[in-house]
This record gives sequence, structure tokens and C-alpha cells, in this order.
Amino acid sequence: MKLKRLYPPQKSVNSLHSETGTGCEVAGCPTLRKEALLFFAGWGMDETPFMHNLPPNKDLIICYDYRSLDFDSTLLSTYDGIYVVAWSMGVWAASQVLPDSNLPLKQSIAINGTPFPIDDMGGIPPAIFEGTLNNLNEATLQKFRRRMCGSGSAFQAFLEIAPQRPVEELKEELVAIGRQYSELPPSTFVWNKAIIGESDHIFPPKNQEQAWQKYCNEIQRYDGAHYDEKILKENLAPAAASSKLLIAQRFTKAIGTYPHEARVQQQIARKMCSLLQQHLPAHSLRRVVEFGCGTGTYSRLLLRSFRPEHLLLNDLCEEMRHSCRDILNERVSFLPGDAEALDFPHGTELITSCSVLQWFEHPDAFFRKCENILNAQGYIAFSTFGKENMKEIRQLTGQGLAYRSREELTASLSALYDIVHTEEEVISLNFNNPMEVLYHLKQTGVTGTCNQSWTRSKLNLFCQEYERLFSPGKGSVSLTYHPIYIIAKKR
Repeated sequence: MKLKRLYPPQKSVNSLHSETGTGCEVAGCPTLRKEALLFFAGWGMDETPFMHNLPPNKDLIICYDYRSLDFDSTLLSTYDGIYVVAWSMGVWAASQVLPDSNLPLKQSIAINGTPFPIDDMGGIPPAIFEGTLNNLNEATLQKFRRRMCGSGSAFQAFLEIAPQRPVEELKEELVAIGRQYSELPPSTFVWNKAIIGESDHIFPPKNQEQAWQKYCNEIQRYDGAHYDEKILKENLAPAAASSKLLIAQRFTKAIGTYPHEARVQQQIARKMCSLLQQHLPAHSLRRVVEFGCGTGTYSRLLLRSFRPEHLLLNDLCEEMRHSCRDILNERVSFLPGDAEALDFPHGTELITSCSVLQWFEHPDAFFRKCENILNAQGYIAFSTFGKENMKEIRQLTGQGLAYRSREELTASLSALYDIVHTEEEVISLNFNNPMEVLYHLKQTGVTGTCNQSWTRSKLNLFCQEYERLFSPGKGSVSLTYHPIYIIAKKR
């Protein structure tokens, strides 16, 4: 089995290098990331058809060529979480190697394949498998791919990105798959989800249905072929994975208006700085990291209040460097990128932020990373938002972040830190009408991952319901903010 690691394009560098592992090739950036998407491709594949579907905030590791099922998991040893997607014959390969891999699996999705690849009831009928093997040549390979794609247009599009492996090698792979399937015991690996194309002409849909009765928790169906680029793209680069790009884009657009509109965030920053002055030792801080610095409101308060020897500012948006240019010097530096993936300097005394942590996908892993980075007397201090935050928007649109309570956050921290101080408050802003609320959210960038599409009728209904439900007094409507403040010391 071959594995190739591909890095998100925004993290790539010019150098190429190899790492140890069975048939392992590595392309792109050498920086290790905390999560990876492990994709088991189908028979006859390599990485080529899938390189344009890179998840933006996870490394993509592609497995292919099942002439051997030797699976060297050392390439995956640096990751805290592994998301598995397998397609076609890759579903069988993954079912065989994953149970003994000891990987930190977070999700597993099987697409148009089964753990029983050569089976009259649960996979490809043996007669068809043998016929494909015995008659395989360049011409029949193209017929197979045409049937795999389902339509002439999809087939032509696939040919532009098709693997260039020789036919003899593909025949060897089929022989090896048949031999290994007959020799190895059936897998009992249970998948989170199986996705079945109802026009699949490779793995009959009825056989897939039969195979998955005991080996997956959920079955999803779609009207499409065995190879469906849209389905693969949705699962290799899902909306959840691209959410941080959307966050970055929306905060970047709001750079010019954020300082004027973000009144609550400025109030929170002042309070967070005051709490630090109350609860941190009086001596000056040498090294401080602020993640999610934005336009620098909190950064400037930190500089005035603590005068650290070095302040490292970080933000997801590269453009925030320009907003902070007036304070950047030999003591204050800027590091762009995703704080959940970056490595901050070890020996830091304070890692802090305001109104940022709610955007994180895996805050608990970030807390663990910070504990390793902080010095022996180091602190993590942040404000975030609780469950009541923007409850009006969530109630009317059904969209919003998965906010955590103060109790949930302190419980997560308590394994590694002593809690120094926590508190929370509710802040209500009043606006003349619901349109002003939407304008306020857009101008501060806090629409974040929301993909609400507005038609005239939807907008009118939203405004009517907002005024009916959230009008504290005649001529105004309210919007709730629910900040939580936490200071914790490394144990």
C-alpha cells in the first residue's frame, strides 16, 4: 500500500521530501498538523484525481495500490485526530487495516464500496470481478472507467485527471486483492456512515445495502454513479473543513468597519485586561502570545498594561498585520495562520485572547498544546462566548456556533490547569430595527461560518419575527452577547 501526504495549498512550500513508511511519499509543507483526513482510494488509482479536493485546514493522506496491505501508520503518528474517507475498493482495504492501527479515529465514511468486495450478496459479483481481471487491457480499462463515471461528460472530465499507472500493474493489483480477500478473515470494523450511489454500476447498490446492515451506523443515498466528483469533494473538503477560510474572508472584509462597530468586543477586551492586572503576579511578563489579535484592540491594552519583552501577535487573517503595523517592532511580531495548527514559542508566560476561542474546532486539543508551550508558572487567559450569545439569531435562523458553558470550559481546563478566576456576564445591545442588527454583524465579521441566503420574503419574515420576539421597548430590538472570562495557571 502506498501513502502520499498532501498539504493544504496555503501551507505549501517549494521543497519536496520523503518520510519513512511503506511506499510513502510526502509533498508540500513540513509543518506537522494536528488533524488529518485519511483517504483510501479505489483500485487502479493514485493521488492524481483527488489533488484538487484538498481540505483547507487538514492534511490529506491518500492510500492506494493494494497489491499489499502493509500499512505503516508512522506517517500518522503526529496527529491528534484522523478523519477517514474510503471509496470503492478502498473501503475493503480500510476495513482491513484500521482495526489494528491504533489511530485516533474521529469519523469514518465509506463511499460506494463494502468490506466484502468480491461477493454475490455484498460486493462485486465474483463472475464480474474475474471477467474484469481476465479481460483487462487499455480498451477495457477505459470501458470500466466510463461505466464507473456514469456519463460521457463525467468520463471525459475524469480522463483529464486519470491516473497513469500501467495496465499490467493494475492487473497485479486485482490479482492481489482477490488473493488477499480469500485469505484474510472478514473485518468487523464498524463505519460511522456509508454513502451509496443509486446508479452505481460497479458495486451494485442492493449489494451495498445488504453489506452495510451490520457494519455502519448510518446509510446515506444519492442519485449518482460510482465515481461522483461532487460527492467525493463534499467529503474530502467538507463545509466544516472550509469554515476557517470563510471566517478569515469575513473578518478581512470587516477590517475597515470593525473598530467602530465592535463596541462589545472592545468592552470585553478592557475587562479582560483589568482581570489580568488583578490576578496575575505584579512582575512584568517576558513573553506573551495573543492568538486571534484581529485589528489589535486587546494587543494595545496588553502592551500598555504589561510591557512584555516580546509580544507575539497571531491571527488567521494575514491582512491583520497591516491593521497592527503601528505597534509592530523588535518587541512585537506578527505570525499569520490558524492558531490550532501553529506551534507557538516554548517558554511563553502568558497565552491570551479575547473573543476568539468560540471559533475553534478543537479547543481541548488547543488547551493541551498551550500547556506544553507555557513555562512552569505560565497562564492561559481568554474571553469567549457562552450559550446565550446571539440567541436571537440562532432562534430565528437555526444557525450559530456550538458555544460551550463556563462549566464545560473549566472542566476541560482543570485536568491541566488550576483555575484562577472565571466569570460571565450578559450584555444586551439595542438597535432601531433588525436590519441594523444584520448590518452590525456584517460590519464586525461575526457572521463567521453562517451561510444564510436571504430572499426578500425570508428577510421580511426575519424582521417581523425579530421585532415580535426581541423588542424590549417600542422602537428598538435587542441582541445578546454572553462573554465568559477565564484565567488558568499551568499546574
